[in-house]
Amino acid sequence: MPPSISKRPAGLHEEASQWVTLLHSGTATAAQRRAFARWLNADESHRRAYREVETFWRSLGPLRRDVQPELTAARAYLRQAQCRRRLFRPGLALAASFLLAVAATPLWRLWFDNGVYRTAKGEQAHIVLSDGSRIDLNTDSELRVVYTWSARVAVLARGEALFTVRHDEAKPFAVEAAGGRIRDVGTQFNVYRQGDRVAVTVLEGEVSVDNAANRDGQLLHPGMQLTYRADDRFGLVEAADTASATAWRDGRLVFKSRPLDEVLAQLGRYHTVDLALDDASLKHLKVSGSFPTGDLDLALNTIAAGLPVKVARRGAGQVALVPADGPTQR
Repeated sequence: MPPSISKRPAGLHEEASQWVTLLHSGTATAAQRRAFARWLNADESHRRAYREVETFWRSLGPLRRDVQPELTAARAYLRQAQCRRRLFRPGLALAASFLLAVAATPLWRLWFDNGVYRTAKGEQAHIVLSDGSRIDLNTDSELRVVYTWSARVAVLARGEALFTVRHDEAKPFAVEAAGGRIRDVGTQFNVYRQGDRVAVTVLEGEVSVDNAANRDGQLLHPGMQLTYRADDRFGLVEAADTASATAWRDGRLVFKSRPLDEVLAQLGRYHTVDLALDDASLKHLKVSGSFPTGDLDLALNTIAAGLPVKVARRGAGQVALVPADGPTQR
């Protein structure tokens, strides 16, 4: 598995990728090795970048075979240029640049795409990949991106993400979550994972979803939502309110007649507090409305204004909703 990445300036890692590729090519001249030594010793940031890219290069292992034809052609061009005694130094530089551009570009692009992305409670992240695809990562989420020269995969370990995919038939895009696989057919879709339960909502285009129990898969069109659990049969495809499903991007949560315990669970994703119901009978109360993700007090007070409950604070990091006629403090 490629290592987690540290986000350094693109130019520095691209330079390091070029040196790694050249030094592994077997064509580096003595002059080029001296130039590399000068670059490496110029700054500690160069040494760190080179170590990271070298580690990444070695982790790719057999994947390097995918670009072997391009590497071979570029190296042959460089050798041919070096053998032409009448070729001026600018010509050699051009040949070397050609080799580096062909050989290193896939490497540094993979370097920036691959990695683990995490958000804390209340945080969101916006990830732009080298192919133009975008991922909006919601609160308390973890996503691993695995790009190779033949496939694009995002593994959602927990939480929620909105994918806006740049379609490429030669390199399909897939999201893996809780034993299921969501394949892009040129689209925008939202994936929300809660443990082994996953909800897929399509905004644009189409996606195909399959898992171990549904090998034939299910094709989803815009406005459709499918919920599944690991290795279980798919639930019924439902019509989805896509605006509500993605309101989190604008800092809102939208509920339409949802159980109170579900609403509290959703609000709890955005705040480092323990939200609880004092009375189990309250969990079936229905909540409708639009609530801010960043203002817990406002959200709870709005809920209390519309239901027979009130807010009870139980010390640092603990808040409960109790019956309106019950005690506020224990």
